[in-house]
Amino acid sequence: MAARRTRGRTAFTALGITALATAMFTSTAVAAPQASQTSPTSKATAQSLDWGSCGPKIDTAAQCAMFRVPLDWSDPTGQQIELAVARHPAIDQANKVGTLMFLPGAGVSAVNQVATPTTGGLGQAPELAQRFDIVGIDPRGGGLDLSGGWHDAAVHSQSLGCARPFNDPAVTRFPTDRAGYDRLVAHNRAAADSCVAGSGALVGHLDAESQARDAEALRAALGESKLSWFAWTYGSLVAQTYAHLYPDRVRAMVIDSPLDHTVPAATYLRLQARSTDEAFRRFVAWCARTPYVDPDGETGPRLAEGCALHEEDAGKALDDLIAQADREPIPVPGVDHPITGEELSFSSMYALQNGNLPATLGGWSDLAQGIYEIRRGNTAVYAPGYANTLAPPYYHPYRAVGCLDFPNRVSGYQQFQALRRDVVRLAPHTKGASDSWDYLSGCVGWPYPSTAPDHPLRVRGAAPILLVATRHSPLAPYPLARRVAHQIEDSVVLTYEGDAHIAYFNSACVREQEQRYLVSALTPPPGTSCADSS
Repeated sequence: MAARRTRGRTAFTALGITALATAMFTSTAVAAPQASQTSPTSKATAQSLDWGSCGPKIDTAAQCAMFRVPLDWSDPTGQQIELAVARHPAIDQANKVGTLMFLPGAGVSAVNQVATPTTGGLGQAPELAQRFDIVGIDPRGGGLDLSGGWHDAAVHSQSLGCARPFNDPAVTRFPTDRAGYDRLVAHNRAAADSCVAGSGALVGHLDAESQARDAEALRAALGESKLSWFAWTYGSLVAQTYAHLYPDRVRAMVIDSPLDHTVPAATYLRLQARSTDEAFRRFVAWCARTPYVDPDGETGPRLAEGCALHEEDAGKALDDLIAQADREPIPVPGVDHPITGEELSFSSMYALQNGNLPATLGGWSDLAQGIYEIRRGNTAVYAPGYANTLAPPYYHPYRAVGCLDFPNRVSGYQQFQALRRDVVRLAPHTKGASDSWDYLSGCVGWPYPSTAPDHPLRVRGAAPILLVATRHSPLAPYPLARRVAHQIEDSVVLTYEGDAHIAYFNSACVREQEQRYLVSALTPPPGTSCADSS
């Protein structure tokens, strides 16, 4: 096989797992957030937004502002925090539909995506920029652009400041004995304590309900009677919570790749482990049928297409590489420690989530290319992916949000071990790695209790909501979409018969359906599906 060069690619990348923390204010007290009142949002001080430029690197039509919300929505007149918001006015103001709220994944700011709607995350849905004023919030705790760096806008929300890394390669997330479990608990508690030292009580108020109430405060400040919504992945939890709390304020809502944080931890773990193993098997089959297309000779950098491991057993290649890193961690330029097999397992899992994305974001093609290059000594291809998935700066809001919002509590060591054995058995090739295991193992010892509802949410009285589910998504398993649909009255599930997490990025059919619904507020017929685009 000819050598494959890495051009313009980022091996082992992960979508929407980016966050950067900086210090804000100091407090050492740790207290669980109080239960929210029935309608605390209405008690928050009314405010107007002072719109201004978003900065020199942003579309000149975009507008940015700061607005204030309570740190704790159960105490609406108490301590306030500032959040950054961006608005891009509809290009076709004469035919404007209304205002569209955009919510990407956990730890990701919507500000840059909204301020650059023709090139950012919404760039593949041009009708939305034409027909809507699009707004987005830099969420509590601060977020980054999807590209993995500070967003370019001049305004930022108050950020989460954590001095310690949430992941330490010397502390396994799969401990097999009590001593290892105790080390993990102590590590997690120390990391959380460093966040409290840098950010005070903010650490306990990053949850989906708080963010939903922030969105309602923004709606009121905008003077809109209703909002349309476009949310994906973690943003789906905020959107569902908003529809539950304020159903009469929803004009239309697309939830792409819906999650459900009302399921028990064991159920969530097993679903994701099974779907991750299915994604591994589908990746291997895709490699076997998809020849590699070498980009050499093309003008300018572009992403290679196809599978760099087409001529061999891709599954064995990944298994062997992880086993090699287990025996002897792999030095990577730009990373301060050799990469372990456990870290490779998580990075591979993130790439499996993104499926066979067509030369855009990191997925199967990047995973195959990364394996090919690392085995030949070009370990530098791993560094950007590590920075976007595992490096300390990007993890803080992502993990802190997850520890509050997902069903990740265990009764103790015995239950932890039972669940560990389950996920390793169900997903042997990635050694049990999944987003839900990252949360569960990363949240033992966390000082704040999970705020995940212990019962299904009920949404009644909202406009019909469109749920978009990917048949083979490992991050948002298809059964979760059906479960969410049962919780939302008059919702419709649009099925994408493919692999990639977030169908919007991988299917023109899905994008067309999503745009048509958001403009018309008319859902497609029940049972509508979009074929796999591969």
